[in-house]
Amino acid sequence: ATIYEHGTHGVTVDIYIAARWFLGAAEKGHVESMAEYAMCLELGCGVDVNDNEALDWYTKAAEKGHVTSNFSVAEMFESARGGVPQSDTEAVLWYFKAAKMGDEDSVKALRRLNDIARIVVPGWANTLGV
Repeated sequence: ATIYEHGTHGVTVDIYIAARWFLGAAEKGHVESMAEYAMCLELGCGVDVNDNEALDWYTKAAEKGHVTSNFSVAEMFESARGGVPQSDTEAVLWYFKAAKMGDEDSVKALRRLNDIARIVVPGWANTLGV
């Protein structure tokens, strides 16, 4: 799939073929492909935009430990996309999971939400060592 995504090894970039390969591998349980296919769905790369399905694939990848998928699930809850209601509480839970795995963007998101008083979770920064 990445050969078609990036056009390596003399292959012409074709996001439609790449998306099909990502889906096939995702359906077989390949975690990185789950995340890649979710991103295709979120951004409309090779497939129609579908936030609901993107959230489903991001969640599957996140539950298998994919760091950036945890961040993406959090973003969906924070902005009420993917068919979920807006929930700072859910967003924080997913950002925190990703932050614990070392995702700096999630740490920044937690700081941002804390700074604008949308969340107040005593001790979160100490827990993460930031």
